[in-house]
Amino acid sequence: MRRFVSILPLVIGATLGAACARSSQLATPAAEHTVLKVENRGFPDMNVFVLPEASSRVRLGMVTGNSNAYFTLPSFLIRGIRELRFQALPIATQRGPVTESIMVTPGDTVILIIPPGG
Repeated sequence: MRRFVSILPLVIGATLGAACARSSQLATPAAEHTVLKVENRGFPDMNVFVLPEASSRVRLGMVTGNSNAYFTLPSFLIRGIRELRFQALPIATQRGPVTESIMVTPGDTVILIIPPGG
């Protein structure tokens, strides 16, 4: 029994040392996420795309009619300040209007509003 008691402080000390070492790794800052909030005020379900400059469009996902959706923009699209355009198309439609270009930086939240009938 005496050996168990004398080993216990060593085990506790090693456990606390390991816990302290791990907590320093958790202190590293997380990468900033850039988010697109889509407010679909119309009835049709819409596919949402981002159109980076000098590149093909990237599908972010779908937002159902009369609802909101949040999409995290892929990190390869946001390196410093980027000029982006967005497109929302009814399901099974290939072409449609595109937003004006806007400047987006890491950590921004961009809001795209789809009006009724749009």
